[in-house]
Amino acid sequence: MAISIETVNQLNLEEAARDTQFFKDFMTQVTVYEDEDLLLVDKPAGLLSIDGKDLKVSLLSRLERANPEVKLIHRLDMDTSGLMIFAKNKQAQTHISKQFIERIPQKEYQAIVQGTLAIPGKKGEINIPVRYEPSIKPKHVADPEWKKHALTHYEVLHHELRKGQPVTRVALHPVTGRSHQLRVHMVHLGHVIIGDPIYAEGEALSLAPRLNLHAHKLRLKHPTMNTWMAWESAVPF
Repeated sequence: MAISIETVNQLNLEEAARDTQFFKDFMTQVTVYEDEDLLLVDKPAGLLSIDGKDLKVSLLSRLERANPEVKLIHRLDMDTSGLMIFAKNKQAQTHISKQFIERIPQKEYQAIVQGTLAIPGKKGEINIPVRYEPSIKPKHVADPEWKKHALTHYEVLHHELRKGQPVTRVALHPVTGRSHQLRVHMVHLGHVIIGDPIYAEGEALSLAPRLNLHAHKLRLKHPTMNTWMAWESAVPF
């Protein structure tokens, strides 16, 4: 949902006026794991990963105010919550970024989608490119003719009810990392993620107060110890 420039300006002023202790407390609240090389945090839904063109309130900017050494590696959509990994030095940033480029990290998201999607235990994949469509910004669309492929593996976990309506909890494993990939791939399957302020409409939008998409698990190689490390964040819906 778009917000007015007046609201953006007010949020920017409030953020700029906060003292250092606020940002240190925020960092403590969201930190899942930290060592000399890595900072793993649990990103809240509704917070940008990095500053936007106008809105200068984001996870990265808050972490940088607490620790200027924090360095970005990847992003989550503003409406998505869950695990994000940051580096604390240039060497770690280069190492982990290379892993993401080579698709080494293993990521699992959980989502709740509208309707009944197959039977529990059913596994499948969505292999169709996703691209930005400026005529309906900020939406992206599935486009089989687009040059950059997008691949998501999914597993049906179980069926539930939300406000008396059938929904399905799914585990999503993105192989590629295109913008809005999981959201568009679920739309392509005919089962939009509930509470999605961009892609859901009507009943699907009203079934949840927020986008029901959470970065649940992350596994990657530590940049200096060269051992596999794995983390999990509780799903808040």
